[in-house]
Amino acid sequence: MNPFEHASIPTLAYLALAHSPNLISALILMIGAVFPDLDALAKEHRSYLHSLLVFAPFMLLGWIVGGYPLLFVLGWASHLFLDFFTGVIPPIYPLSRRGWGLSLRLWGGVSSVHFGVEVIERYPEPRREYRLDVGGGFAMFLIALFVLIARCTNL
Repeated sequence: MNPFEHASIPTLAYLALAHSPNLISALILMIGAVFPDLDALAKEHRSYLHSLLVFAPFMLLGWIVGGYPLLFVLGWASHLFLDFFTGVIPPIYPLSRRGWGLSLRLWGGVSSVHFGVEVIERYPEPRREYRLDVGGGFAMFLIALFVLIARCTNL
């Protein structure tokens, strides 16, 4: 999943659920939502910042402090949740590099439709180069940006 999708999905949820959303809160949520992908700059993507072992203390702190820190870790949590369905997350990295995810598939034709669920287990792949396809994610980001501006300015 690309950074635009990671930023847009929790932002749209925030805008749908918040009584009176504001730009600063939405921005902090977005930053938290793309923050875990900074580990793509390391030798393995989906490593430290995708680990529940690393995430848990920050979530506890955000829960205790509340406000902007909580929004940041909720963005981070949304990232991990989404990555669980688009690949794997290694829950106890660096103690173990093994990651898990869930693949949901729907396929069929005119006469039948099938649904499949598969648990994925694999190790994070070392980064050799970083490629980012942003087409649909960028369109989703533009929609989220429009809704954010409309909700925060009462258009």
